[in-house]
Amino acid sequence: MRIKRDKIYHNFVPGVEPVAKCVSGTQVIFETQDALFGMGKEEFFNGDNYPENYFHRNANPTTGPLWIESAMPGDTLEIEIHRISCLGKGFFVVPNGGFGGPNTKNGREYVEFQMDESGGLHEIGSERCFPAYPMIGVIGTASKGDKNWFSTECGDHGGNMDNNAVREGATVFLPVFVEGALLGMGDIHAAMGDGEVFGQGVEIEADIEVTVKLHKNMEINRPYTRFGNILSAMAAADTLDEAARLCVEDMKTLLESIYLLSSLDAAMVIALYGNLKVCQMVNAQKSMRMEIDLEKAVVAIKEERLRYGNL
Repeated sequence: MRIKRDKIYHNFVPGVEPVAKCVSGTQVIFETQDALFGMGKEEFFNGDNYPENYFHRNANPTTGPLWIESAMPGDTLEIEIHRISCLGKGFFVVPNGGFGGPNTKNGREYVEFQMDESGGLHEIGSERCFPAYPMIGVIGTASKGDKNWFSTECGDHGGNMDNNAVREGATVFLPVFVEGALLGMGDIHAAMGDGEVFGQGVEIEADIEVTVKLHKNMEINRPYTRFGNILSAMAAADTLDEAARLCVEDMKTLLESIYLLSSLDAAMVIALYGNLKVCQMVNAQKSMRMEIDLEKAVVAIKEERLRYGNL
C-alpha cells in the first residue's frame, strides 16, 4: 500500500477523514513532503509577510491519516520502520555570526543540500559532504480530543516529537485513543542533532516504508521505541522538566510491565544505566526521551538476582 504525498492533514484529532484503510500486518509506504512544502531560497528571502498563524496552519504537512481495522482505544500500534528514502534537495536555515553573504537574511543562512548516490548530503555550492542520518520528525495517532493538536505540536499521541530515536531500523509503539487509530507521519530530517536547537534539521521529502501491526488490549500512556537493544520512552510537556519526569516514569513502567523487573530493579536500571536526552526544545511543547541499553542493564540486574536466588 502506498499513500501519496498529496494526502496531507495538519491536526492529530478525532474525526479526520482517513485517506486509506489497512489491517494489522500491512506494509505501507508513506510519501512525505518536507516540513515547509519545499520552500526554496526565493520564498525564504521574500517571506517577511507570512499570514497570521502561517506555521500552525501550514507547516509540517502530515501524510495520512491511515485507518487501522479493529484498532480501538486502549490498544497499541507497532510501526516497524524498514527504510527512510530521502529524495532530491533539502535545506535548513541556521545562524550566521560571520560575514553575511548572498544566502544570509536577518543573521540566518539558507543552506541547501542534495542527496548523492551514496546517501550523503552534498552541500550545494561547495565541495562539502555530510553523513545523512534520516529520522521522522512527526509521527502519531489521533489524540484523545482534549485540544486541537496541530502537526507542529506534540503530546501523548506523538506528533511533532522530533525524536532521533525514530529512525530507520527502529520500531515505534504508539497509543491508540480513537477507533481506527488514524496514523500519520511526515517532517523528515536527513540529519538533525538532538534538541533541534536552531529550529530545524535538514528538511527534505522522503518515502517511508513501514509495517503496521496492532496489539489489542495493550495500553500505553505515551510513545516508546525499540532499536536493537535500545529501549526509549518519549514524552512531551510544556517544560523540559515535566517531559523528563514523564519519560522517566514511563520507562520505569515499561521495565516493570514488559521486562518484569521489580519496582526496585527498574529504578536501579534507570539510575545506573539510563540516558536522559532532549528530543527538541524549540516547539510549544518540549519533548525528551529516556534511553536504556537493555543488554547491559536488564541482563546485568537479572544475572545479579539469579546469583543470589532472588529471581
